[in-house]
Amino acid sequence: MSKGPTTLPTSPVAYAFPHIQWDPLGSLRLTAQETALLRMAETNPIDYTLADSRDASMYARVLLKLLAEASAAGAGSGEVSKIVEPYSDEQAMQALDVDPLGVVTHYALNKLFEIISTLSTGESGVTVGAVFYVGKDGILVDQWKALLRILNKGGKGDAYTQKGASLCLALILLTSCPSQRAKLPTADKDGQPIKPRPISYASAVEPLEALTAWIVSQLKNATGTAVGLCIPALTALMGAQETRLLFCSSGGVKYLARKLRIGSKGVAKADPKKKMGQASVQQLYELTFCLWSLTYELNPHYRVRQDFAKDGLSVAALVDLVSIAPREKVVRVALASLRNLATCTAEESSPPSGANASKFDGQHYLSEMIASGLMKAIDHLKDRQFTDPDIIEDVDVLHKLLVENYKDMSRWEVYKNEVESGRLKWGSTHTEAFFKENGRMMEGPDGDFHLVKVLIALLSSRDEDVAAIACHDIGEFVRHYPNGRQIVKRLGAKELVMPLIEHQNVELQRHALQCVSKIMVQNWEYVK
Repeated sequence: MSKGPTTLPTSPVAYAFPHIQWDPLGSLRLTAQETALLRMAETNPIDYTLADSRDASMYARVLLKLLAEASAAGAGSGEVSKIVEPYSDEQAMQALDVDPLGVVTHYALNKLFEIISTLSTGESGVTVGAVFYVGKDGILVDQWKALLRILNKGGKGDAYTQKGASLCLALILLTSCPSQRAKLPTADKDGQPIKPRPISYASAVEPLEALTAWIVSQLKNATGTAVGLCIPALTALMGAQETRLLFCSSGGVKYLARKLRIGSKGVAKADPKKKMGQASVQQLYELTFCLWSLTYELNPHYRVRQDFAKDGLSVAALVDLVSIAPREKVVRVALASLRNLATCTAEESSPPSGANASKFDGQHYLSEMIASGLMKAIDHLKDRQFTDPDIIEDVDVLHKLLVENYKDMSRWEVYKNEVESGRLKWGSTHTEAFFKENGRMMEGPDGDFHLVKVLIALLSSRDEDVAAIACHDIGEFVRHYPNGRQIVKRLGAKELVMPLIEHQNVELQRHALQCVSKIMVQNWEYVK
C-alpha cells in the first residue's frame, strides 16, 4: 500500500513570484552574486541549475538565507500570513507590494521544495545529500535552522510557510537515515553512475528530534488547521524506520490515535465533502496511513506494541473509522492497520527480563477489538460489495481471528474488556442475570474494585449511551454484591450520578434515577 509522493500545495501568492524585485529588498542582505544566481535560476530550467553540485548547493543555501533573513526581518506575521484562500493575480501583486517579505518566504520554500523533489529523482546526477550535507563526513548544513525558526513561530506564523518548512526539513533529514541509503539513486538519466557521498546521520538526529517534537505538539492541538500543517512532514517521516521509532518514542502514537478519534466523530456528524469537526476525510486518510505505517514496527519493537496498547486508543480509533466507513480508502488502511495489530507477535522482541511490562501481542489487540465492537462492524462490511481485493482479504482474516478469539473468551472477559475500553454497548452483559452470576467478580483479583472505579469514571462520559449503561451497571453491582451500596458511596459514585437525574437525555435521566434509587433504597426489588 503506497500513498505516493508527498507534495506541497501551490502558494496562494504564486503569481507574484516572477515579479519579485530583489534589489530594493535590502533587509535580505543579498550579495550581487546571490542576486544574480536567483535571477539566473528564474530564467533557466531547474534541471540546468541543479546539474552541477556546486551550483545546486549555492542555490539551496541562497534560498535558506532568504528564509533566515526574511524571518529575522519580521516575515510570517504580515498580510501574506493571513491568507486563507488562494489569491487572484491582482491580489497576489497587491500582497507583494504590502508584504514583500511574506511573498519572498513563500517563494523560497516553493523553490526549495522544487530542488528537493528534482534531486530525489536522481536524474541530474546530484543528490539531496550532496547539496545539504557537506565536508568529507557529510555534516548537515547549519542553514537548516532557518526552517526550524519558521516552525517555532507557532500559531503566530504563516500556515503555508510552516507546512512548507516542516516538509522540506523532513525530506532533507530523511536522506540521512541509514535505512534510506538503499533507496538513493545510483545512476543519472544518462545511465552514468552517481558516486555515493558520506552522510552523517548523527548530525541530523538533533534536528529530527526538534521536528518530531513540533509534529507531536501539532497533534496535541485541538484544531483541524494545526493538524493540517504537520501532515505532509509526518507522512514523509513515516518513510524511514529511524523516524518512525523516533515518533513513537516521543509519544506520537497516542496523540495520533486521539486525533483520529476526534476526527472520526466529526465525520460521523458532518457532510463528508466539507471540513468536518476536527478533520476532513482526506486528513483522516493521511493520519490513518501514518498509523498503518507505524504498525510495521510492532513485531521488532516491544515498546511500539506498548505504545499501541496504551489506553486502547489506537484500536478504538481504528474501529471507529471502520464503523463509520467515511471513504473506501480510509476503510482499507484502517483494516490493514487492525490486521497488523491482530497478527503481531512478541517473538522477535520481548520486554527485558524482570521488566514490569506485558509482552502485548495480537491476542491482546483482538480482545480490545472485540470490546470496541469490531465484530459488528466487520459483519456489516462482509455484506458490502467491495472491489478492492485487499479489503476483502482483510475483512475475511479479521472476521476469522475475531470469531476464534471470542469463542475462547468467557462472558466475564468480554465484559471486562468492554468496560476497560470505555466503549459500552447494550447487550447480554448489561443485564440482571449477568450481574447475578458475575457480581462478585467486580471486586477484581486485587480486591480494589478496579472495574467499579472505571464505571464511575464513565459516568462523566460525553457519550450519553455510555453514561447510561454505566449508571445501569453500577446499580446492578449495588444490588448483587454484598455491601455494594457502601462501596460505590465510598468511591464517589453518588455525587456523579445525582446531576444526571436532570440530564436532557431522557434515557440517561431514567437510568441515573434508577441508579440513585438502588444506592439509597435497601430493598430495591420491592420498589420496582
